[in-house]
Amino acid sequence: MSTSYSNTRHFNAYTGHKGSVAKSLAAKIKGGNTTSKSISSSSVTVASNTTTPPRNNQPFTLSVLHQKLTQYTRGSDRRQMLRLLKNPKEFPSSHEMKNVFVEDIAMAEREAAYERGVLNGVKFLKVKGGPGEPNKENEPMDSYFLQTLREICGHMCEMDGVSGSTDPMALYGGLLLRLCRSTSEKDALEEITPWLAREELIVLPLKRRHHTVAGKVGESKLAQPIDVELFVEAGDVHAKVTMTHEFGLFRKSDLLSRGVNEHRLSEWSKLLSKEKPLSSNQHKLLHDAAFTNMRPWIFLDVDVIERINFGSGNNVRFLSVTVPDEKNSGYVR
Repeated sequence: MSTSYSNTRHFNAYTGHKGSVAKSLAAKIKGGNTTSKSISSSSVTVASNTTTPPRNNQPFTLSVLHQKLTQYTRGSDRRQMLRLLKNPKEFPSSHEMKNVFVEDIAMAEREAAYERGVLNGVKFLKVKGGPGEPNKENEPMDSYFLQTLREICGHMCEMDGVSGSTDPMALYGGLLLRLCRSTSEKDALEEITPWLAREELIVLPLKRRHHTVAGKVGESKLAQPIDVELFVEAGDVHAKVTMTHEFGLFRKSDLLSRGVNEHRLSEWSKLLSKEKPLSSNQHKLLHDAAFTNMRPWIFLDVDVIERINFGSGNNVRFLSVTVPDEKNSGYVR
């Protein structure tokens, strides 16, 4: 798989002061990253939802999984549901994903400006109000996280031994594609829904600040920080980007009994298959007062992980699902 980054005029890169944080990170990169791995198609074992895995290769089938999901939901057996989702022999924790596609790089940069980030272990946790709040007149859409990321891209491309064809603006733009939370969230929902959503079940994102509208950002929690690792190996710039999404597996009967709009609920999964961001109808569901304070039946943490070799253009993108004990403990229903 390969991705090209030729349209650099949309990447909104700038030449800024090379701060001490950027220099420190660049020194670490130059020294090598012994914990990161090169990209290999065999480095990650993933499952695909396009076909039912043969029993001689995988100890699970989609039909058996769906039967158990229905059985435990109708029987209100939450304990068995948790066991099912934590058992990799019955539900695979890793799933292959399609390549990222972002139509508007400027939009991706605007979103990323409101994200908390971790860049090679250095945390950038101070953020602006939220994506729903307009900027002041003439104020650039930027953050210290993005400023440092741009500077690091410049440092890396100037390193001895790095391929001379590496363009810092193209590198920065390629990373922006992976920092677009709305696209990543939509792709994750599209991937996980065929596995877990049934007649009685639906997978929904937990409402976070990036779902909110102007003036109400203080009412929602921040999403988990995006983790970015950058390093140089064999003359090529490599990256690993991890974005965590907090989802919930909800019983539709619970949602309807709380007064959630039935039409919005029925339309949710249908709209996921469209090659567009979440629709206004789906956002209305997330802002429904009946939904806002509901606990899901099962909490899910879903990581979208991508390893990229910007020299060769190769990339591996997959989704990792965990059922966090700390979120799912404390009550049995």
